[in-house]
Amino acid sequence: MPTNPANDIIDLRVIIRKLFSKWWWFLITCTIAGAVGVAYLKVTPKSYMVQATILMGEGGKPGFGQKEDFLKGMSLVRGSSQLEDDIAIMTSRSNIMKTLRRLDFGVAYYETHDFMTEERYDYPPFRVRLDSVAVQVAGVKIHVKVDRAAKTYSVSAEGQNVQLFNVQKQELMGDFLPEYKVEETIAIGQPFSAQNLSFRIEFPEDRVYETGSDYYFKIVSLDQQFMNYISRLNVEEPENDGHMVALSLTGTSTNKESVFINKLMETFIEGELYKQQQKGIKTIDFIDTQIDTVAGTLKEAENEIAQQRLTSGMPGSVGNVSDALFQERSRLEDQISIVRRKRSYCSGVVDKLRSSDDCNFPPPSGFEDPVLNNLILDITRLSADLSALRLQSGGKSNPTAVAMERRRRNLLSTLEQTAQNILTEADITLTDLSGRLGRINYSLGRMPEDSKQLGIKERKFKLSETLYNYLMEKRAEAGIAIASDEVDKVIIDEANVVGGGSVGPQKKLVLGGALFIGLLIPVLIILVRDFFNDSIADLEELKRVSSLPVLGLIPSSKRKRVLPDEPKSMLAEAFRTVRINLQYLNANVPRQVLGFTSSSSGEGKTFCAVNLASVMALSGKRVLLIDADMRRPNVQKTMDLNDGPGLSTFLIGETDLGSIIQKSDIAGLDVIGAGPIPPNPSELAEDPRMAELFATVRERYDHIIVDASPIGLVSEFVVLLGHLDLSLYVVRERHTPRRALRQINEMVANGKVGRVDLLLNDVKAERAQGYGYYTK
Repeated sequence: MPTNPANDIIDLRVIIRKLFSKWWWFLITCTIAGAVGVAYLKVTPKSYMVQATILMGEGGKPGFGQKEDFLKGMSLVRGSSQLEDDIAIMTSRSNIMKTLRRLDFGVAYYETHDFMTEERYDYPPFRVRLDSVAVQVAGVKIHVKVDRAAKTYSVSAEGQNVQLFNVQKQELMGDFLPEYKVEETIAIGQPFSAQNLSFRIEFPEDRVYETGSDYYFKIVSLDQQFMNYISRLNVEEPENDGHMVALSLTGTSTNKESVFINKLMETFIEGELYKQQQKGIKTIDFIDTQIDTVAGTLKEAENEIAQQRLTSGMPGSVGNVSDALFQERSRLEDQISIVRRKRSYCSGVVDKLRSSDDCNFPPPSGFEDPVLNNLILDITRLSADLSALRLQSGGKSNPTAVAMERRRRNLLSTLEQTAQNILTEADITLTDLSGRLGRINYSLGRMPEDSKQLGIKERKFKLSETLYNYLMEKRAEAGIAIASDEVDKVIIDEANVVGGGSVGPQKKLVLGGALFIGLLIPVLIILVRDFFNDSIADLEELKRVSSLPVLGLIPSSKRKRVLPDEPKSMLAEAFRTVRINLQYLNANVPRQVLGFTSSSSGEGKTFCAVNLASVMALSGKRVLLIDADMRRPNVQKTMDLNDGPGLSTFLIGETDLGSIIQKSDIAGLDVIGAGPIPPNPSELAEDPRMAELFATVRERYDHIIVDASPIGLVSEFVVLLGHLDLSLYVVRERHTPRRALRQINEMVANGKVGRVDLLLNDVKAERAQGYGYYTK
């Protein structure tokens, strides 16, 4: 007979039934979880979300290098990753630490009332003024209890592995205190000083300190403040190439969170303005250096003109005859000067690129080249942003920094190539201009020497004067640009509470989560217990594990047998149902000799054999009960019969059949005990006298009930199979393992045993009651 194909299929109905059978577990866990959820809501302060928005700009707002068309061609080009860079700089450690240094967050005040602890930023119970030169303990709850009547206050603090904090340097020290405890009482108005704790407390006169409340404060280092805010700060980047960035914080003190976000944005904008103005300051410094040089040249040219006029006796300028030549030569000299400055600047750029990693190039002065100007400005800005990002990451590898460094090197390569091209072009231009200037000088050489010398000095003076005026103009423009400079970052909305109320704790979520946990715990316990429990739990599981027929359910009972004077008991009715099933539903199956077996001892096979025999005898049948379990006999004890000769003595030939049959207290029921326990029960079971015994008793009795050995432990039952018409395999609920059923299934399928029916024993009364049908 094959095993049940539903063995490996999970039956949800069975699982649901098991869960419902433990309904009171769910009631208890849900009640406890609900109570915990309500208590959590009672003691947890409400939290709120504050949010601010800042416009990062689109790169088109005027900044240094663009005002008044200063240094034509200079512009700030916002790269595709500029917005991410700005956000990274704003939320960097350096910017947050700079913000916290501007805020008075070094001491946090708390009040505990009715098991709820809240931070009191807006209305602290007192003000603590730390001794800035003393080393303080950080992160420890310092409790303060005020006694107005005695005009004293008590300070107590306790902690383990407490870190020390240098207030003056605003730094955590490397020292830790394994144990820290302070408890002192002093007069109000007096400063407090103890081990690593020194401060002065100001108590408001109108403040009432409730007896049931606990007031305490913590000294919070900058590092602790940073970790607190960086873990809660949320940045929402814009979508669709926008530039509006939202900053939000969730906390219990809305004003404190708002102050932090607003100050964070202000600090970021100030830092960006400072970096931008530094570029203009460097430009002015460069122009001042050039002005000093040109001013000296101008003064020298002026002196030379005066001396030449004095020597030659020419109070005025050269004659009109040579004006045209001098003007042309002056123009060519101007052009040559510009080309040489351009060549000198580009040569310096190339040398600097090839010999140094310094990327600070002053903007070109004295000539205009938009391409060169834009490259230098882009490199300067990118280098500043890269330095800020590296400072933020602490020198660690950063994908954004790697990308920015790659872009910077590409720009440097482009700058070097551009400067080299300008050098080549300048050499060609200088050759041409020098030839033209030589021809002019040849013509002027034919003029009187004094006139020629005076004209040369006048041209030199005019050239220096023009350059000096140009540099002074550009310096003024740079100063105006710096004075009126601003960044393209604007605070749109300062921090304020959003959401229309508190965002936590969420009542529905907490209670729903508590209810879910209350339901989940018993489910897990039941499923895990069922997963690791290999025993047959009930009839439905028995049907899933085996497709062998089930004759009936035997309810749990403290009695060992059916009593003759209680024929209507539940136990008697259960065995009566089994007898009827055997009689009518197995009409075509021989059933005179019934053998009871099980997987192991303790399953109730003797109990079932004795009671089925009793019920059959009470119905008027002649019944013989044979205890064939010669290893652990138990029938005589259950039937309250005397020990003596039995099956073992008959099989070894010491007694005859008539002397081993005993009468029971039920009419029609005879018993053959197992007799003394033999040393070789397996060999005795194969003795020919066993066949003789069954042949004789078949003619004398209507039914023979055999209490055999467990089939899963010994081999005697297999030997007895040849004498049995039908085997009844007893399964004890919550005791018999599933593997035992798989074993008997396999034996039936392989033809090792004949017809086998099942009896489910030790069933709870409510499930066994009313079962009276034969199930397949």
